[in-house]
Order: sequence, then C-alpha cells, then structure tokens
Amino acid sequence: MQTFTSAMRAAFRYAFVCMALVAILWALLPQYRMFLQSLLLGMGGSVLSGTLLASKTWRIGQMAVDPNVRPKGTGMLQRLLVAGFAVFMTIRFPHLFVLSGVLIGLFLFQVLGFFFVYRSFK
Repeated sequence: MQTFTSAMRAAFRYAFVCMALVAILWALLPQYRMFLQSLLLGMGGSVLSGTLLASKTWRIGQMAVDPNVRPKGTGMLQRLLVAGFAVFMTIRFPHLFVLSGVLIGLFLFQVLGFFFVYRSFK
C-alpha cells in the first residue's frame, strides 16, 4: 500500500499543478477562456472522481490487512454521477462551457493515475 499511496500523492500533486496552470492561462488568454474554463470544470470533476476511486481502493487494501473492514462498493455510480454532472453543466450552460474541454479535462486524473501507478510498479 505504500507504493499506491505515494503514486496517488504524486498524481494528485500533478493534477493540482495542471489545474493551476490552466487557471493561470485562463487569466492570461481571454480569447480562450471558454475552452479553458471548460477544461477546469472537467479537471475538477476528474480530481473528485479520482478521490473517490482512491478512497475505495484504499478500503479494499485495508480489507486485505484487516478482514473486519468491508468495502461498500466500488464507487462506480458516484464517479458516473460526477462525470454526468460535468456534462450536464456543459449542456445546460452552452454559453459558458464547451463539451470538448470538459471531456478532455475528465481524463486528466485517469491518465496521471495510470502513469504514476504504472511507474511505481517498476
């Protein structure tokens, strides 16, 4: 579990760095604000989804150590609701968000998590 924890911390750290970079670009590039705020919405949903996934994975790891700890599902419904809410906000407010930016942002944590977890197993 030590390698998983360090990999998740690195993924969260880089996700927040990416979000800060997009926020700075949002302030500096007014002609791309609509896409960048869509990207921020997707990234926020991605980080929330990643938090849910990491907590469920942590509980499953704790179950391997202590059989009294029982996981309460995989969190798939919560993660689908987070992504669905981000897409709903995009469709509900088309003058504020672009679907392409939200969808790209929703993949941020999954890509970072895959990279850092895969790298920690080498």
